Amino acid sequence: MKYINLLFAMSVLLLAASCDDDETVPMSELTLTVTLPQEMGDDVNPEGLAVTLSNTTNGNETTGTVDETGIYTATVEEGVYNILVNGEKNYISQIGDDQFEQTVTLTGLTENISVSGTAFESEIGLFIAPASESWVFKELYVTGSQTPEGRSYYKDKYFEIYNNSDEVLYADGISIGESDHTSSSDLNIWADMIDEYFVTQLIYTIPGDGSTYPVQPGESIVLADVAIDHTVDNANSVDLSGADFEWYDDHILDVDVPEVPNLVKNFSYSKSIWTPHNRGFKSYVIFRPEDSMDDYMENSLIEKQTANGSTSIRYRIPNSSILDAVEMGTPSDFLSKGLSAALDLSYINCGDGDNARYGKVVRRKVQSVQDGRIIYMDTNNSAVDFLSTVAPKPGIIEE
Repeated sequence: MKYINLLFAMSVLLLAASCDDDETVPMSELTLTVTLPQEMGDDVNPEGLAVTLSNTTNGNETTGTVDETGIYTATVEEGVYNILVNGEKNYISQIGDDQFEQTVTLTGLTENISVSGTAFESEIGLFIAPASESWVFKELYVTGSQTPEGRSYYKDKYFEIYNNSDEVLYADGISIGESDHTSSSDLNIWADMIDEYFVTQLIYTIPGDGSTYPVQPGESIVLADVAIDHTVDNANSVDLSGADFEWYDDHILDVDVPEVPNLVKNFSYSKSIWTPHNRGFKSYVIFRPEDSMDDYMENSLIEKQTANGSTSIRYRIPNSSILDAVEMGTPSDFLSKGLSAALDLSYINCGDGDNARYGKVVRRKVQSVQDGRIIYMDTNNSAVDFLSTVAPKPGIIEE
């Protein structure tokens, strides 16, 4: 009887062991190669960036960090995985003779990777995550155009502002400003305050009560000088009849399109009309005052001493109130910045002060597409973020 009982126990153990063998999940040695964005150069390595492997079947996660060679290895169950790599890195940018150090957030995601076999290799390229998840300039058209006869045409200028976030934003109260400083000047008279303030020579604001003008994620609004189809009068121009707003200066030289809402004109240095600098020697900002516009205007006025000894009025905008900023200039003429390097590390040009600039814009680069929504690049470095001297596409959102 003892012998029979012993045989029975051994049979149970063998059956259990057999069942355990049947339930064993095959394992794979995963090797992941991580590469940094090209603009970061060769002196930065991905060491220390976080890696998360998410098994889409059972929800299990495996985490770790990248080594100095850009490699991450882990032994995982065979299956389908989402692979996320993220973290922060410092790198040095060279702008002319100057070097700037900046910290950026890096991220990369690869989805639905089928990991199988005893050894499996994959790679992932990282990109610099947007610094802004709010409003950004999508296009800046400051140069104007030329008619087929070669005459200058300046009333077709516009700015396009884009909702780079994943939620509805209200355009009410958003303002734009243009730098008092000109980048072709070797002296910025406001340099002593550049790390705290941006000095503007004009302010126009989108009207509304706070919920009048909703803008969906991945959509934009166009602010035009004159909101008409300019191609009717100038074949080399652009159709702005679909613009959302226009700036109007209530002057004999300006045209008001009654069907299109006007921006609120809070301040302008010009006694007649404002037109953006047609060589692109200015900086532009999107901002929203922390307090009311009335309070801002009362507390932010500064005086500028002119060459002939007179004074003129300008306004300072706290850098903390600026939602997006773009420095413009040209390679042949750029001498000094109007923006803090923290707002824009470098600058972007449209042409090089020559006729190539006419009828062209600077347009922000597409960084990625998530669920059909375009996310524009915003590293606070316009030389990286923008395409230079390209055809205008107001209101057209495409890859």
